Amino acid sequence: MTRRPSAAELWPELPEPVRAKLLAYGHKYWEQIYHDVALQNQNWIPLRSPVATHAAYDEMNRVTQQVSRLVLECCRRRARTAGELRKLLGVPEDRIQLLDDSEPLTGRLINAIRSDLLLERGVPRMVECNVESALGGVLDADGVIKRWMEAYAEEPMFRDLKAAAPPSAVDARFDAIRADVGPGKVTAMLFTAGGGYPGADRPNYMINRLQPFADRGRELGVDLIVYPIEWLEQDSQGRLVAGELTLDAVWRMYVPTYVNDSPGLAAVRDAHEAGTFRMYLPSAVWLLSNKTIFAWLWDDLGSLPDEDAEVIRAHIPRTWVYGPELRQRAIDDRERLVLKPTDDYGGHGVFIGPLTSDEDWVAALDAAAGPHILQELIEADPLTMQFLQPASGDVVEAEVSYCVSTYLFDRIPAGVFTRFSPPGAGGVVNLTQGALTGGLLLVDETELKRWT
Repeated sequence: MTRRPSAAELWPELPEPVRAKLLAYGHKYWEQIYHDVALQNQNWIPLRSPVATHAAYDEMNRVTQQVSRLVLECCRRRARTAGELRKLLGVPEDRIQLLDDSEPLTGRLINAIRSDLLLERGVPRMVECNVESALGGVLDADGVIKRWMEAYAEEPMFRDLKAAAPPSAVDARFDAIRADVGPGKVTAMLFTAGGGYPGADRPNYMINRLQPFADRGRELGVDLIVYPIEWLEQDSQGRLVAGELTLDAVWRMYVPTYVNDSPGLAAVRDAHEAGTFRMYLPSAVWLLSNKTIFAWLWDDLGSLPDEDAEVIRAHIPRTWVYGPELRQRAIDDRERLVLKPTDDYGGHGVFIGPLTSDEDWVAALDAAAGPHILQELIEADPLTMQFLQPASGDVVEAEVSYCVSTYLFDRIPAGVFTRFSPPGAGGVVNLTQGALTGGLLLVDETELKRWT
């Protein structure tokens, strides 16, 4: 296994003139870089993107590709269909909207992947493998780093370092959608007005905000409209209708366990049962995000080929399905563990042992209704970042927690979504809990050595 410099390690290794230039551009352009970026926390603005080498980016993508394959294979060793897998995972029958229990567990289910990686002494450790058509962060992951690159465009220093953005995750996802639903199909990107994305409660605002995104889809061969699921109807033939358009396909951009019932959802349910449209992607993909699967991978370790077992040991934290038999061990080892619900997202219900009091940890263990996992705590490398406080103009440099998310669409790597805590915060790194985002700037390792 090759150890590469992580984004956390690379900042202090950059030559001082490069660091100074990056921060100077940050002071000059931060307002246009972060215009309309979906951040819950507006108190701090990053003055730059985290920096990694092209080689480190390739290594993170390699890990993502390997683990997503292992996740699917792990499930297929245990089940043939989504229904069989759902029962093994302990997911209630009505938990996942539009789930077809007869859906076979094919390679199509890993068409859209986002890994959540922590870097531990430079080694990528995957704490979650998100398998979903509604993967978050793509638009801002592309948008922020694209605007940084536009700001740096005329800077010779960055050209000398072969500074670049990762390939576009937006474009890669549209390519995957076109390949899956077919060219020339009228496709609705469905969001829910009850979702957590800023502005989702104002459907017309969301439609207008995402119109440039839809336009880009059409340029890439996806005849896309943006539409709230609550507004959908059926025509006399049972087909889905969005305004005056009859839909051939829907791109599900809502989490299938978090969508409120509505006449529009009922129309989708009826049309889905009648098979009048194609869905990107089936709700069955949500099952492959279940955190129990990491525990299964560790259970299977002795029966796997050596190279697969090494991937698990090196890159997946040790994981156990939590039950009463592990309660005392969990109490004794609190400082080295994380408690997570298996079927949730966004950091909901996650308790980090060393950041939780003895009393609250025991209470969390005893209140763990539904399946949970215990996961080995990763001693993640901190990220040194510089932040501006817009209200005061103050600038603070701080070591913060961070997570790097790499995407695969149709097995092809594209884009990076970085999230990091603001100054003074820590714990779960999630946008809904105040984390910030900054893209990822890639530089050439060989050119960097010439500078130093």
